[in-house]
Amino acid sequence: MYPRSRQLGPGDYDAVRLYQRNSTFGLHPEQSNIYVFDSDAGIEPHVFVNSEVFEKHIVATKKPRNRVVSTWSPNSMKPLRITYGAMRSLVNHYDISPTFHDLILSLGDKPQSSNAGHGGMTVVHREDGSYDIQYLFTYAEDYTLEGKILWTVRQVCVFHRHDPSGSGNLWILLHAQRNSKLQQYVEAAIRAEPGILLSDWYSMHSLVLSTYLAGWRWCIGKLGQEIEATCDAALTFDPLDINDDRKKILELLKPQYLGDQLLPLSSRLRVALDIVQKLQQLNTELNSKCLTSEGSFRHATDETRYHKTKLQGYLDSISVLEKKLAVSQNLNYQALTVEINNKMLKLTNAAINDNATVKVVTLVTLIYLPASFVSTLLGMNLFDFDGGDDGGGFTISRQFWIFVIAAVPLTLLTLASWYFITQRRLRLIRKHKISDVEKME
Repeated sequence: MYPRSRQLGPGDYDAVRLYQRNSTFGLHPEQSNIYVFDSDAGIEPHVFVNSEVFEKHIVATKKPRNRVVSTWSPNSMKPLRITYGAMRSLVNHYDISPTFHDLILSLGDKPQSSNAGHGGMTVVHREDGSYDIQYLFTYAEDYTLEGKILWTVRQVCVFHRHDPSGSGNLWILLHAQRNSKLQQYVEAAIRAEPGILLSDWYSMHSLVLSTYLAGWRWCIGKLGQEIEATCDAALTFDPLDINDDRKKILELLKPQYLGDQLLPLSSRLRVALDIVQKLQQLNTELNSKCLTSEGSFRHATDETRYHKTKLQGYLDSISVLEKKLAVSQNLNYQALTVEINNKMLKLTNAAINDNATVKVVTLVTLIYLPASFVSTLLGMNLFDFDGGDDGGGFTISRQFWIFVIAAVPLTLLTLASWYFITQRRLRLIRKHKISDVEKME
């Protein structure tokens, strides 16, 4: 007997749950949906709607020659329709390495850019001669919203135990949506000819690749169209056209959004390329040990070579789009700079016009200020033009000193306040300039 892998414990999921935004596993056993096909029980699969019943089935029944277990989450933000306890029983019952649990934890949430390089394929040759194959395949899938075709990124988790002796084969498929394309194809193949799907080690992997790889072409093509549109917007941008100004500014900022979408794609496609290359290597190894037929070997060789070529082409396309986007961002930056300069020029012209108006008002005020001062002064009760003993002289009131004492200090106080505020502001400006120079040094 070979040594068993470490068993998953009840607290293994609790240890990482704090770091997740959404739960990977369902909390209520009665809200489950687990598709199971056991080859020894006939061609009719069974769907378990209760995780506890599924758990009892896995533990109590004899391991069939071939078993397919599949479950799903309603969408990328919802948990799988299986409890952690049921998944733990399945993993422990088949002595699957806890590293598979690490892949499963990527489900229950939309694919994160920080995990773009996660999910590469691993192959473990067990001491009993079987092979454990596991990977997280990321793919692009279209959906329609308000009559527009949009693209989103999803994941499917795959585990395959291949026993060349023909017994104990297990497939576990975890989907990020209900009734996915892959699930439909698997069910159709099992209804039609389950022996063809389950007898060849490569058939299920071929189904995964053929189902989901093609979507990347159209997803990348959609991004390419949007990047071309941003280039056209930058080249046709007219800073003198003030109509719908806000919409044009948003068009100039769009490359930043497209860059965020394009950035993780190369890492995800490299993971997919790594999966294809590992399948290619495993196919060669199985053939060298005479563990696969010549026809199966040639089919897997031709198909993996084809998928490898496609993925390398996708990576080259992304590299071109990244360069194109850099050019677009540069053009948009220049166009945005022109727009900003144009706005600043308008503000400067407006300021100049305002200054000219202020100068005219100031000049008019200076012209009339002496006359206004004289009329105000002579209109005060401090002067008596009909005064004197003979009634025809000019006299100044004896209280004229009140005017002098009130006006002069107020004038000096106003000038002193203005001088203090101006000098304080100049000192602060000089202080900041000296501080900036010291930081530069």
